[in-house]
Amino acid sequence: MNVLLITSDEHNKFIVGHQGAPRAVTPNLDRLAEEGTRFDSAYTNNPICMPARATLATGRYGSAIDCFDNGTAYDGVPASFGHRLRDQDIDTVTFGKLHFMADADSGFDMRLPLQAKRAYFGAIMGWARGNTPPSNALRTNVEAARPGEFEYTTYDRYTAQTAAAWLRENERRSTPWAAHVSFAYPHYPFRVPERYLDPEGPESFDLPPGWDPDNWVDHPALNFRRWSQRFDDPPLDAATLRRQQWIYHGMVTFVDELVGQVLQALDESSQAEDTLVIYTTDHGDMLGEQGMFMKGVFYEGSGGVPMIVRGPGMKAGAICDTPVSLVDIFPTMIDAAGAELDDADADLPGRSLLDIAPEPRDDERLVFAEYHAIGATEANYMLRQGTLKYTEYLNDETPPQLFDLGDDPRETNDLFAERPQEAAHMAAALRTIIEPEEVNDHILRLQGQWLEEAGGVAAIANARTGPKGKLGGYTVPPDEVMAIVGWPDDIDWPS
Repeated sequence: MNVLLITSDEHNKFIVGHQGAPRAVTPNLDRLAEEGTRFDSAYTNNPICMPARATLATGRYGSAIDCFDNGTAYDGVPASFGHRLRDQDIDTVTFGKLHFMADADSGFDMRLPLQAKRAYFGAIMGWARGNTPPSNALRTNVEAARPGEFEYTTYDRYTAQTAAAWLRENERRSTPWAAHVSFAYPHYPFRVPERYLDPEGPESFDLPPGWDPDNWVDHPALNFRRWSQRFDDPPLDAATLRRQQWIYHGMVTFVDELVGQVLQALDESSQAEDTLVIYTTDHGDMLGEQGMFMKGVFYEGSGGVPMIVRGPGMKAGAICDTPVSLVDIFPTMIDAAGAELDDADADLPGRSLLDIAPEPRDDERLVFAEYHAIGATEANYMLRQGTLKYTEYLNDETPPQLFDLGDDPRETNDLFAERPQEAAHMAAALRTIIEPEEVNDHILRLQGQWLEEAGGVAAIANARTGPKGKLGGYTVPPDEVMAIVGWPDDIDWPS
């Protein structure tokens, strides 16, 4: 059969109608969930853009392929699922944002690719880790949330139009295909045309869980993140948070409309019954929960992702609670397309979702995530097994966290001190997947090397020097520090 993978960027798993979000307007994603299977315990393997996308493409953890921060884009090695399918004469095409290394052979026929071409502050400051100077750039994004158009709006519309046209043109194809349609929304800046906004305004929106500083979890890693992003002094007020919620919900509605356009084209092409459709995102957005914003943490708002699969072999209206993650996409794409894994894929950590979905809930399965970028002084690791979720910070002054999501789905009750045996079990299980200290040392060594080559923290903070390493050397003018990376050079934008 054919495979249609649709991804967004930074979609909080809770902001969708079928998850009970009272003000989410997502009829197309809700329809997809009604007609397919939801994976409600789905995770990113790295809650930041480039490593998450590298993991999705290759089925391998970012630390295993040296794609671990936003300065290390996927460069076509190791093979992606696109390479595997293309090598078996299955057409592979992508539309939209990839965030792979520009000009690398990623295994896909790329249309409108948004790639890693130009350096920007957030990418390369990740190399400084605990020495990152505090920045109010993300706070400014939240405070500036408002109605309006943005480059991403035009880009995503054009992505949907181009993908829909391709589907209609391929109505009578006799050979299978695999397509990846990737939207940049609802990634900040927080801006969306007014027609997607709730007419009752921001005052009608609830505040995010734990938004009040009196209710923030007091933990060294979280406190450092709030401080480094200037969200703690002073905390954002209720009106600002409600406005962000209002705008973000509209951004999700915008993405939902585009998903609907692509699905309508699939229906009109008479290929829907023989096509597996997957919807997911690279990571979430905390949206002010616990005083945190955007990504970079393992709390469900950032580390969890929506995941829906519809098509042959998938039960309509079903919910699969077995923990899954982005590494499961690679084997799913190969399986659904009727292709074969290569000998080099024998050690892939993921499984096909087509196999997982019909099985009873697997409380023994381990799902792993990691974070090695801006806002983390040392490596952060997450492990999910059954209802337990364990986070380990490789810093002697930062204790692990343990939550039971069955009783505490929004992670407000840290059980690490109360349940030492379960914490020890999870710590040991983590070490069956990765050598935490060894991986941390390797990544810090590389980032330190690249940081030195770039001129050090001061040079990067002043935006005088761009990154070296995987992105190559660049000089970044100060007014381009927060520039969008990699607009396609040859787009004939619609008027």
